[in-house]
Amino acid sequence: MKRPLVMVLLALAPLVLALVAAAGLLLGFPGILVRFSFAPAVLAVLVGVAVSALILGALMINRIAGKRRQEALEAGAAHAKAEHLAFLSRLDHEMKNPLTAIRAALAAHGTEDSTHLQVADAQAARLGSLVGDLRKLSDLQSRPLELEPVDLGQIVADSVQAVTAYLQQLGSTRTFGVHFPTVPWKIPPVQGDSDLLYLAVFNLLANAAKFTSDGDTVEVRAGEADGRVWLEVADTGLGIPAADLAQVWDELARATNARGIAGSGLGLPLVRIVVERHGGRVSLRSREGEGTAVRMELPIGRAPRPLPASA
Repeated sequence: MKRPLVMVLLALAPLVLALVAAAGLLLGFPGILVRFSFAPAVLAVLVGVAVSALILGALMINRIAGKRRQEALEAGAAHAKAEHLAFLSRLDHEMKNPLTAIRAALAAHGTEDSTHLQVADAQAARLGSLVGDLRKLSDLQSRPLELEPVDLGQIVADSVQAVTAYLQQLGSTRTFGVHFPTVPWKIPPVQGDSDLLYLAVFNLLANAAKFTSDGDTVEVRAGEADGRVWLEVADTGLGIPAADLAQVWDELARATNARGIAGSGLGLPLVRIVVERHGGRVSLRSREGEGTAVRMELPIGRAPRPLPASA
């Protein structure tokens, strides 16, 4: 039984009891030794009505207050998201021109004869890449989705090929194991934006490759349960310290044991945004020195939730 119906029945209980008592008073049910007058029966009904009305009123007030609290929380979250997007946009605008000027000046001066200028040029390039990633993160939260049936198996195959080619350019290799069940049926397609889902899967694989070494293994597993398709990327790499797990989804957050590895700390937040835009959820398990497994879950056959009006 649904909770609102249970609450109404509980509120009406005093009235029901009063009606039963009034009937007993008027009709002389077994156990009633004296036939009472009409007035006490009416009084019993009025008391039952009053108590039930008080309980119903209290329940309605509590329900309205809860609804208003929820609306306030949602409005606050939407406002915070809008402010966050505005901040990313301002940051991009404020940093783009100075960075362009710095890099242009370094290029015009030349950095070949100065180690210090080479360091400055490298750091300017790194900062430019970070600003670009932040811009991409902002765009992901606001761009409309182009929905179509998406085969995650094909997305994974394309992503593995792209990451493998990139690693080969660096003279490095990884073993990628892909396990998609085909019996008793294949993984069903999901309704989503193929470009964004490719971006999320590619980032998971690139992250796994970044924090592993030659000889380590990266596995991609998939399955279907409770109306959702899940996709998990697991590796035998660096792992994340337990103290850092709470903030892995925060923008610019990096594990303490990854400070010497190039990166912006935006890969996992990007994955989270893409998956949540599709009405899904993400989770992560990791042990330092043993590896990490990141799982994304997407609903089957349902269109993603629309963006809030503030976004």
